[in-house]
Amino acid sequence: MKKYAIKIVICTALCAFIIFMCFCWGYKIPQKDKHEEWPEYPNHSNKDLVIQLDKKEILNLTTIPKSDLLLIYYKNPDSANNTYGVLSRKGKLVIDLGYYTTIYIDEYHNRLIAENSTSHDSSIFAAYDTKTFKRIPTRYRNVKIDQSFDTYLKTERRVKTDSKGDKHTQIDLKSGEAKALFKEKYIKLANILNGLHELYPFDDDQRDGYRNSSYVKTDRSGVIYKFDYSDKESIEMLCKNFFNDVFRDDQSKPTNANHISTPDSSIIVANTFDPGFGIFTRGTAGSGGGNGPLLDPKFEQTYLDYYQLRLHQLKTFFKQDNRKDHTAVYSVELNEPKGDNDTLVFLTESRLYYLYKVNKKK
Repeated sequence: MKKYAIKIVICTALCAFIIFMCFCWGYKIPQKDKHEEWPEYPNHSNKDLVIQLDKKEILNLTTIPKSDLLLIYYKNPDSANNTYGVLSRKGKLVIDLGYYTTIYIDEYHNRLIAENSTSHDSSIFAAYDTKTFKRIPTRYRNVKIDQSFDTYLKTERRVKTDSKGDKHTQIDLKSGEAKALFKEKYIKLANILNGLHELYPFDDDQRDGYRNSSYVKTDRSGVIYKFDYSDKESIEMLCKNFFNDVFRDDQSKPTNANHISTPDSSIIVANTFDPGFGIFTRGTAGSGGGNGPLLDPKFEQTYLDYYQLRLHQLKTFFKQDNRKDHTAVYSVELNEPKGDNDTLVFLTESRLYYLYKVNKKK
């Protein structure tokens, strides 16, 4: 009997120790669902509203100056390739522009300039009017300075040779004089550089159309100029601040989540155990490994989130288990419904959705 009691004490202590360690490793007690009657997304509570998924996958978007339309990079369901296009705030595709390497937004001439790079130093450009989206003529210059500032110093300002080529003379210049002489030699190019206007590149996901391009610009007559990185030092000498960052501001940017909210706090529905086992010992951050523990166990929680989605006055409710593929947390709203007979258009992880009343055409 005494041995049996000892075993019970040992087992109880062991269980208590395991439970204690689980909490030390981050385990949290699951909670009861606060809104059992709410369906899980993409289902929702209000039968008078419809949430509809569009076939297009919007990978990137930006605004078009002086227009209510959006420039998008998207996966066209009717095409095997990702292409550029123009989208209305109601989610309708206005025009498919096809595939290009980059599209530049030209605020000065109200153009979209599409570029296809054929090689490192060669490109083909096409321009579109931002009102009609018809092709318009364009001219292009690939600018390459034939002499860098360093070469200029060595060949023209620092050293001279006699007719036999064997006598060298060093030329002494005052501070700043060499730069002034270099500018004087390339005064025509300097005037062009100082008169150029910014273009704002937009592509698959790296550039959003709001930050200027350092190496592609346009002049007052619409000629496109493309520069080479190797000429950066010389160009900056001819035109101060030529490569400075410039950002365009557009008040018509799609807004963040104004129509979705969290009416209640999230709850924990499950715990997932990660033993953190590694073949090699783990090092501290930046140490390169070798100093950390072989095991780093921890628990990670799965949450159930509660959401309210509003059209104008009409609302619908749902919940979302973050283990599921569907997600209700969207990035931007494309429009602002003025009433419950309008349609809310929004993006969720690149997917386009519509919220509208039943029996209403979006």
